[in-house]
Amino acid sequence: MITCRAPGKLFIAGEYAVVEPGHLAVLTAVDRFATATVTEAEGTDTQLHSDLDSGVTLSCGRIDDRMIPSTADGVVPASFAYVFAAVAIVDRLLVERGIPARAYRLDIGSDLGDADGRKFGLGASAAVTVVTVAALGRFYELGLSAMDRYRLAMLATMSINPRASGGDVAASTWGGWIAYRSPDRALVSEASARNGIDAALHAPWPGFSVGPLPAPTGLAVQVGWTGRPASTPALVAGLGNSSRQSGDRAAFLSHSDECVARLSAALEADDSIGIGDEIRCARDLLINLDATAGLGIMTPLLQELCAAGAAVGAAAKPSGAGGGDCGIALIDRTRSAAIDELTDRWVTAGIRPLPLRTHPSERECR
Repeated sequence: MITCRAPGKLFIAGEYAVVEPGHLAVLTAVDRFATATVTEAEGTDTQLHSDLDSGVTLSCGRIDDRMIPSTADGVVPASFAYVFAAVAIVDRLLVERGIPARAYRLDIGSDLGDADGRKFGLGASAAVTVVTVAALGRFYELGLSAMDRYRLAMLATMSINPRASGGDVAASTWGGWIAYRSPDRALVSEASARNGIDAALHAPWPGFSVGPLPAPTGLAVQVGWTGRPASTPALVAGLGNSSRQSGDRAAFLSHSDECVARLSAALEADDSIGIGDEIRCARDLLINLDATAGLGIMTPLLQELCAAGAAVGAAAKPSGAGGGDCGIALIDRTRSAAIDELTDRWVTAGIRPLPLRTHPSERECR
């Protein structure tokens, strides 16, 4: 039996810009996890079991060296979309490398959402995809590096959501605080379709880069959940469908990259004041984007979250696509009274504080 886990994420800055190839974001991994356990199975069918949606199982068979779901209509249920995409990508790699497939049972669990199944906005889909790749890589003894796992998980993610930036995939793969630039997904998809999965693990990915950043030592990251799950793909699609001029879009991308680059430099210098300034800059960029594109990024509760942060001297903003989910506030960690006041203000507004910490390690398997 092999068990792996992958952490969830928080976007610190760079949302909406990072969906464009080569643009920059900062993220951090958090200590909530998706977990995958793989055990050898008898027979020829593979069983995928998920505890994420009231505990359901999907049986999978094979036709012509291709994994297929054993459903009446041959369609993968939506609740298994990312798990099956990861399984299928690894399966294609096995075929390319001439490695015989084996039947197994894959069990998926997560604490990246509430008890009633609502997601916190911590990148559950990405964490599930990453952990599935990691567990199957260990099961088949593929010797996958962190970069291999990221690329396989990203290829799987793109098969479901071609516009996904992959920042959450990177955070779930490497952990800690990271600076991330998104690859040109269209070019990567075309190359992998033409040359194969194994080749995609070694070829250049235009626009892509990832690197570690130090966590701020003087600031505490407080996280508040609005209780309203949001659809990142829908919000990003809304950006693409907005009537904003191309010049406005170019200006937003430029200003966002400048802000995130300054944030990265402030993190490297452990400059608490500079970090707070750039968090506020990133928030203002999102507010301006929302005003011009009408995406609904700043919900009333996210506005309350940011206002509460400002009232106690914290730098606060939405984390991720907005429209619900989480917001963050960075505040001097020695100001315990202010942190308590922030928590009280959030609770009074109907915002649930989440006790999260940075998860620094690359992965955990046993």
